[in-house]
Amino acid sequence: MYLSLRERIADELRRVGYRVLSPFRVPLGWVDLFIPRKRIGIDIYAGSYESCVERLLSYPFRDIYIIGDCEGCISLEDFCRHFGVEMPEMEEEKLDNPSSYVKAIEDALAYLYIAGEVYEKDIRYRPLEITLADLKRLGFAVSSSKPKLKPEMFLSLTHDGYIAAKKIVGRRILRAEKKLNEMACKLSYVIALGISQTLRVKERFDMPEDCSLKSLLVFMKKLPVEDLNVGDGHPKALFCNFLVNSVLNEEAVKLVKKLNRMGLAFKIKTYSPYGHEMGEEYRVAREAVEALLKFSHHEISRDVTGEFLAVTYPLTHADVHPILGQAQMHLATAEKAGVCRIDGSKIILSEKFPEYARVRLAMLAEKVIKDLF
Repeated sequence: MYLSLRERIADELRRVGYRVLSPFRVPLGWVDLFIPRKRIGIDIYAGSYESCVERLLSYPFRDIYIIGDCEGCISLEDFCRHFGVEMPEMEEEKLDNPSSYVKAIEDALAYLYIAGEVYEKDIRYRPLEITLADLKRLGFAVSSSKPKLKPEMFLSLTHDGYIAAKKIVGRRILRAEKKLNEMACKLSYVIALGISQTLRVKERFDMPEDCSLKSLLVFMKKLPVEDLNVGDGHPKALFCNFLVNSVLNEEAVKLVKKLNRMGLAFKIKTYSPYGHEMGEEYRVAREAVEALLKFSHHEISRDVTGEFLAVTYPLTHADVHPILGQAQMHLATAEKAGVCRIDGSKIILSEKFPEYARVRLAMLAEKVIKDLF
């Protein structure tokens, strides 16, 4: 299992003097190891070589290595020899059967790890309810408040609690490895990449009837303009996030419900710092998303992501210089359609631009979705 292997490789590299970050976030997810001083990115092959390459190339590493038994990979033995480290000793992970109360503590720690924080007045997860006092006594959890006036308390993990919870989630990934491999496919890759930025999914209830262009056009025309604002980031990740929050939302919810049954995702109520209920959402373990990205892959063309940028980025940016390299042709097409005017790197939108964007987004969604099922 790559999680155990990367921990041992990281330990060996640190032992001989390297500073190592593991895992390391990149624009398209995470890679297993990063040596900052030498700007070296390292990933462990675990099902998709294409995914390894794409994630490594999404960050400006000076040098990259993919460890594994595949064409284009470097063997673990050769890697260790190159970096002057000992071959890591791999011990078989012991998956114990803890007592019911110890299991409740483990469940509570995993819940807090994935949820991030929980409103203390409304704890609805039974294992957390019954172990809360002990978690605080053991120094694994702490209460804190953001507002100074009429503070509302939120529960989160301490540093020690985070370390313990991370190991628990790692063991759950090990137990679920076979199921996660079975779940891995083009669709789960797109959903995982869409989730990777926030590790959250909110359920929509106004979904398109089907994946036909006609249904997608009807759906997009009802979409509020604010739902078209996708922020900044890697174009592929932004597009997948848009799909998860729109036309693929139902499939995304199905996937996180499967992760929920494995103890790798939870549905929680969200609250403002003042204790006002804001809604519900699923929160997902980073390790589960990372695994799905490792085990599968799906290519989305630069032409598709370029047009996606061209119809979404201008909604929140008057200066389109950052996207000209990939979206210039599609911006020119929009200008010819009479929905915007481009002056150098500045863009002036007409009132028709949002409607134009919705139509193009429906066409892009249809193009990508038909390859996923």
